[in-house]
Amino acid sequence: METHKTKVCIVGSGPAAHTAAIYAARAELTPLLFEGWMANDIAPGGQLTTTTDVENFPGFPDGILGVDLVAKFRKQSERFGTKIFTETVNKVDFSSKPFKLFTNTRTVLADSVIVSTGAVAKRLSFPGSGEGAGGFWNRGISACAVCDGAAPIFRDKPLVVIGGGDSAMEEANFLTKYGSKVYIIHRRDTFRASKIMQKRALSNPKIEVILNGSVVEAYGDENGKGVLGGLKVKNVVTGDVSDLKASGLFFAIGHEPATKFLDGQLELDEDGYVVTKPGTTKTSVAGVFAAGDVQDKKYRQAITAAGTGCMAALDAEHYLQEIGSQKVELGQVVRATPLTVYNGASTSTPFTVYNGASRSTPFTVYNGVSTSTPFTVDNGETTGRRETRCKWSPAEDVVLINAWLNTDKYIIVATDQRASSFWKRIAAYYSSSPAAASLPKRESSHCKQRWQKINDSVCKFVECYDHALRQRTSGQSEDDVVQVSYQFYFDDCKKRFTLEHAWRKLRHSQKWYSYISKCSKSSGSSKRAKLDEGGTFSSSSNTKSNVDEHAMARPIGVKSSKGEGEIVVTKTTNEENVVTTKTTNEERESNSRSRLENLWALNEKDIAERNKLSRIELLRSLLGKTEKLSEKEETLKNKLIDEML
Repeated sequence: METHKTKVCIVGSGPAAHTAAIYAARAELTPLLFEGWMANDIAPGGQLTTTTDVENFPGFPDGILGVDLVAKFRKQSERFGTKIFTETVNKVDFSSKPFKLFTNTRTVLADSVIVSTGAVAKRLSFPGSGEGAGGFWNRGISACAVCDGAAPIFRDKPLVVIGGGDSAMEEANFLTKYGSKVYIIHRRDTFRASKIMQKRALSNPKIEVILNGSVVEAYGDENGKGVLGGLKVKNVVTGDVSDLKASGLFFAIGHEPATKFLDGQLELDEDGYVVTKPGTTKTSVAGVFAAGDVQDKKYRQAITAAGTGCMAALDAEHYLQEIGSQKVELGQVVRATPLTVYNGASTSTPFTVYNGASRSTPFTVYNGVSTSTPFTVDNGETTGRRETRCKWSPAEDVVLINAWLNTDKYIIVATDQRASSFWKRIAAYYSSSPAAASLPKRESSHCKQRWQKINDSVCKFVECYDHALRQRTSGQSEDDVVQVSYQFYFDDCKKRFTLEHAWRKLRHSQKWYSYISKCSKSSGSSKRAKLDEGGTFSSSSNTKSNVDEHAMARPIGVKSSKGEGEIVVTKTTNEENVVTTKTTNEERESNSRSRLENLWALNEKDIAERNKLSRIELLRSLLGKTEKLSEKEETLKNKLIDEML
């Protein structure tokens, strides 16, 4: 038995499973997909492999064979890094985490699971109903009126629906758009459909009902084309068998969802479908999601299954972010609490090792393990309990940002003006916030570290967003610009931006923009710039800067404010002052000139690119015209081609 570990494991092989795989793989979750081997007596690909032409899936105006569509799904999933196993998952264990899934040869440990095993349409078995020789499956017999009812072989022909529930009534009404007449055959003398559905069907003049009837045989047409020609219908009360001419037969006797392998570990409804939270794909077990026909008894279409597959992948990604299962980002500080080491001697007070010397303050060991409670090593033995560090959630980030935005530093120079006291007030605001009532408690040091990370990452993303705005083309929406910004950030930082909630909170804050502008001006010229609220400095060395050991700079006085911006050089002659001022002004002019030249060069490049794109678009429109081009259009087309070449 091979054992695999993964963040996302997908069970299924249809449009829901492969859509989930594509989205999960593009989110760099490296999913595993088990497509099954003849699971539920259907080949990998699900019900699409049992159909011929699929004409209602967008992107294929001429239609596409079901097996070909599934092959394209599979190829696209593999392209983005999905690992596919043609094995059937026959057992799961959702009682503990990571979740366990079992096939005959493998065991999978997964942080999250997407169940998309679909549902199989129930079919009756009688002579002529099969797929082999003498059978008319997909040649007049189907189990999906919505999928196949509009096919040419059913147009203006008599059609039959077998069933007595709401699905049968609904499909019969639907088929009246195409067939000349629609028969509803039911083996009992009453329908079990709802009264309103019965009324709609029975009031339709194109629908005829045959009660106490059972189809016992299907035969071909008289022309020998190999399609359905009629049915033998037996009256279950009298035993009489009658002949019914029909060019189409549709089973509407229900579907059976593929949920037996779950062994009751997820909540199911009375028909065996997985129950999901409305508006999501979340099941009764956190971390397990359901998509496609296994949770959809109403629509049961390939395109709706694909939509829920996308939802499941996004729900799984958000879940993984919440539990912190995804990899720790580069540069993220993971701390341990102080490690107190005894020297092995009998002593009433612990001897603390601090770089080889004895000190009164503990030596903090960054051992790569996140813990919230101290542990002590005494004669080589570890005592105490280490707990997992609680990762910051988006809700906590928002509370922290609100605390920072609503906490000002005092104007006067006093004890509370120190940076350490400022962060204590931030932590106090955080703790007193009603939104933090159900959130973990955070110390001032935790708040400061998290703010540094938020501020640093959001500052970088703002630069990427501004760059994307400058390159914005006509037709691009705000969402398009944000997606381009995400790509710029990933290319620059080699990691994904996961603080969009913080960016949206800070992007319109005047205080924050003023703060980062002040920090950007003072960085590199004064160490006191690092003493502000976290700083915009991205290097990891700044994370452990001695912010708490220094006070903020004093507020400038009246006389100093009048001379702000002037260069003051003490203990120098007047001549040196003049020379220094002149040199500084020249440097400023030079920097301003070079900045303007760079902006102008970028603007010219942007204009050139836009002109090139507009020419390409114009040429494409000319080449795409089906009617004959005018003389001017022909001349313009040749000119554009010459320019491109």
